[in-house]
Amino acid sequence: MRKTFISILVFTTSFGFGFPGNSNLTSISTKLSELNDQIRQEQYGKVSGVVVLNMRGKPIVEQYYGFKNRYSLNPISSVTKSITSIALGICIDRGLVASIDEPVAKYFPEYKKQFAENPDKKNITLRHFLNQTTGLKWGEWFYPYNYASNNLMALLESKENWIDHFFNLSVDTLAGVKFNYNSLSSQVIAEVVSRVSGMEFSQFVIENIFKPLNISSFSWDPYPNNPLPAWGGISMSTIDMAKIGLLMLNNGKYRNVQIVSASWVSNSIAIQSVYNQSTAYGLHWWIEHLTGEPLIYYAAGYGDQYVFVVPEKEIVIAINSQNFSDYRWPKPVIDIARTIAASI
Repeated sequence: MRKTFISILVFTTSFGFGFPGNSNLTSISTKLSELNDQIRQEQYGKVSGVVVLNMRGKPIVEQYYGFKNRYSLNPISSVTKSITSIALGICIDRGLVASIDEPVAKYFPEYKKQFAENPDKKNITLRHFLNQTTGLKWGEWFYPYNYASNNLMALLESKENWIDHFFNLSVDTLAGVKFNYNSLSSQVIAEVVSRVSGMEFSQFVIENIFKPLNISSFSWDPYPNNPLPAWGGISMSTIDMAKIGLLMLNNGKYRNVQIVSASWVSNSIAIQSVYNQSTAYGLHWWIEHLTGEPLIYYAAGYGDQYVFVVPEKEIVIAINSQNFSDYRWPKPVIDIARTIAASI
């Protein structure tokens, strides 16, 4: 069992909790205390931090574990993909990209040969990249990410150019037919952002997302022969990660500054493709709606990194973990968010 390094539990009156001594507040406090004990007992694996913000950005719950604190940088893995989606949304808002229903071939004339040899590739649009239905053969989820047999891990070891590799993939189905998670889809989107904006993708994100959100402390892992990844590689604090969800909760605004349009937010969290009976996918955002529970949409990354948005409760829940293995812990980390959402 790991001891808690820092623990802050703050309750506001915006959700009707009242003041200390209120029976409702006591009940909520008890549930969160029980949840905290379960996290410390590693029933959810090695959770590093849990932050809950109300829609004004004020912490309701802020808690860290082990040797982590509010300044610790944590890998956010594929939560990066949802940031990539926001970046493309900003390009749409500015008229740099006309529509996500444009064929991506428009932006990559140098791959004319690949499109000519596989005409079905000409029909792949930016929407298909965003909702993971490009129809190209790719086995990223056939093996865990800590296995060399995983398609993404094998590609990273090869040091091959990622965009070249993507456009040389063979066709499996028509675009828009089947959900198939492919991290390279995010990289192609990032390249489009770079080409239409005239900026490196990473710099575009820093200038147009991180700076307006006051995210100044982060790292971004480089790889040989490629730009900084748009599918992962970023590390930031749990509370800064929560700001990504806060932006979505507030319809693209942060502190009264419109960073991305409300229409992009609503399109991003509308069901675009289906993963399983309870989980769907929007534009690089996951969507879950279980009977009797409020709608939750979220960004998710390897190792159990999450940004959950619960519009009905007007909260954002950010969670970082160090579950970087294929071991199955007694309880899934997503249940932390469900418990918190149900308690508020």
